Amino acid sequence: MALKIDTELQEDHQLKLTVEMEADVLEGAKRKAAKKLAKRVKIPGFRPGKAPYNVIQRHIGDGAILEDAIDIVLEEEYPKILEEAEVTPYGPGALENIASMDPPTFEFKVPLAPEVELGEYREIRIDFEEKEVTDKDIQDVIENLRDQQAVIEPAERPAEEGDMVYIVLDGEREEANEEGETKLVDNRRVPVVVEKADADADKEWPYPGFSRELIGLSAEDEKELEFTFPKDYELEDLQNQKATFKLTVEEVKGRTLPEVDEEFIKSLGEYEDLVALQKDIRESLEKRFEEEQNANYESQIIDELVESASFKFPPQMLEHEVDHFVQDLERSLPQQGLDMETYLKSRSMDAEALREELQPNAVERLHRSLALMEVGNQEGISVESAEVEAIAQQRVNEIVQMLGDEQARQFTSGENLQGLVSQIMTEEITTRTLSRLRAIAKGEDPDAIEEDEETPEETSEAEKETPEENQESEAEQEEAEDSEEQPEPQEAEE
Repeated sequence: MALKIDTELQEDHQLKLTVEMEADVLEGAKRKAAKKLAKRVKIPGFRPGKAPYNVIQRHIGDGAILEDAIDIVLEEEYPKILEEAEVTPYGPGALENIASMDPPTFEFKVPLAPEVELGEYREIRIDFEEKEVTDKDIQDVIENLRDQQAVIEPAERPAEEGDMVYIVLDGEREEANEEGETKLVDNRRVPVVVEKADADADKEWPYPGFSRELIGLSAEDEKELEFTFPKDYELEDLQNQKATFKLTVEEVKGRTLPEVDEEFIKSLGEYEDLVALQKDIRESLEKRFEEEQNANYESQIIDELVESASFKFPPQMLEHEVDHFVQDLERSLPQQGLDMETYLKSRSMDAEALREELQPNAVERLHRSLALMEVGNQEGISVESAEVEAIAQQRVNEIVQMLGDEQARQFTSGENLQGLVSQIMTEEITTRTLSRLRAIAKGEDPDAIEEDEETPEETSEAEKETPEENQESEAEQEEAEDSEEQPEPQEAEE
């Protein structure tokens, strides 16, 4: 088949293809289409699919035949067009226009595979600072463990630091949002732990530092508070907004911490004494600090890697990445007692505005992942299929143990299994690429690095947990019973 192909590179990293075909290609496709259509319609005097082409054409109409014929041409000829034009697409192209029927001329727009041009990444040098575990770090963990086992009892006194205070809270913003709503919280019963002065106040609800406003209050006390949300507040809808909160104290409960004695130590696990507990905590912290330091170090490296690189990718790739962000958000919202509709309403935006807001994050993540992939390519980093299969089998076995054979089949068959294998391949190459980059940034010779070809044993979730993580606080249990997940301040009561 003779093809005449003109190409025109678009600014958005797509390629416009204008393809002129021989007339007999379209004519042949029309006859195939007519034959298929004739099998689905009844033509008087002929068995299904046996009528001559000109009879089918008169009975069905040239328009219907042509529409199906074009689909056939695209299905059969499009791969050949890409091959002849030497195009590496990111994904499926689109038929933009039928420029002519004589000769048959089609215009396609094809998203191109991403292109990355790295800077001198082997010149990256960043100091690596190791974080040592101190005695204070260990003592802080023990104090947290004591706090988690605190006994909560009614206190006939004003609230103090560390108390659990039950209040009824009402709050309104001074200016209504775009939907005309001013209510932030509507007489909701809320349990509040009075945080220490040096605690991270930014994480408090309904606003930073709120809990310490309760110090000195007793049961039945009332208080009115005014707060202006800062201009850089994480919720844009509340930035620079003034709000008034009214509260009534229902009950104050004190927290009695357990002594660090034999009973307390035994409650945390199979520890002979305090020394054994401290040793285990130290080892857990050392592992955690190492992981955190490596992650922080890798992030700095990738920042420099991205800064010195240039990227080209089609809009479809960015849209696909935004899709992932939206899906992640949809999965996380139920943990806050929200669905997407309620979330969008609380933020006074629609789905399109949300996608626009997520675009910068999607671009950043694309840049980082594409840069890492290109380093892996240039460094020749690969993973043996046998290793991937071994890890996949281990994951499958874990799924079977958790769900049983019947349910596990849904996650370990067909496309799901292929997806798992692809995910593992990506994870392993990324891990090895990051290891190579760490060595480069530390000034080690990357060519002298022996790549660890052995798959590290995966630590079970139970083994990863520290004694601190294994404990569930009675305070948290009581808080969960009295109140579900706290709403964000911008969510109005229905």
